[in-house]
Amino acid sequence: MRFSIELGNWELWSDLSPSSSTSFTGTGRLLSGETVSSVPQQPQTVIHNIVFWTNGFTVNDVPLRRLDDPENTHFLESIRKSECPKELESADRRSSVHANLIRRNEKYPEPEKKHQVAFQGAGRTLGSGSMSATPEPTVSSSPLNTAPSPCPGLVVDENLPSTSIQLRLADGTRMVARFNFCNTVEDIRSFINASRPGNAASYQLQLMGFPPKLLTDPTQSIEQACLANSMVIQKF
Repeated sequence: MRFSIELGNWELWSDLSPSSSTSFTGTGRLLSGETVSSVPQQPQTVIHNIVFWTNGFTVNDVPLRRLDDPENTHFLESIRKSECPKELESADRRSSVHANLIRRNEKYPEPEKKHQVAFQGAGRTLGSGSMSATPEPTVSSSPLNTAPSPCPGLVVDENLPSTSIQLRLADGTRMVARFNFCNTVEDIRSFINASRPGNAASYQLQLMGFPPKLLTDPTQSIEQACLANSMVIQKF
């Protein structure tokens, strides 16, 4: 597989296929006895557009990805090394992969949300012959990945060193919260409890890594636990 990166007027090629692989170029014979020449097919080229914005980057116009997200570390490191990121590799390992790197000195424009129009037609209630055109009130539910309100009593002091911590809850919720370096592991638990009131409090917090590190000391500060710009996972 061949991978290329293009930025401005320069292009860098990296051949990722084994040098010993060759295509058969001889002739073949059908069961009927006819001979057929074999011509190697040219591999297709898959093009990806990677746009770097001031607040993150996008791949092929998909939703914005943050530069400080630990999940994007390997992707960005591969781009810096002019290597093909794993997620962009072709399935057949033969197609050429070409990446266009584009830099925009502006924030990623969030797509406009479509407004849903409530049903305003006439309906019939079961067991009744009356017709009604009045729409019933709808109940909206907030998406799971929205960040909660700040935890009562937890105030981030802008005059002190602070950091963002990504939280992944057991129900699949993904949040990003900001803490001072002097805040503790217990403050992280309080933040999670405030966002999910009524849930069981008997859970563990783990620092994402290989292997994950269990956060057992609630009095340990963010700085002492090395949690700056990290990902913390809730485990029951």
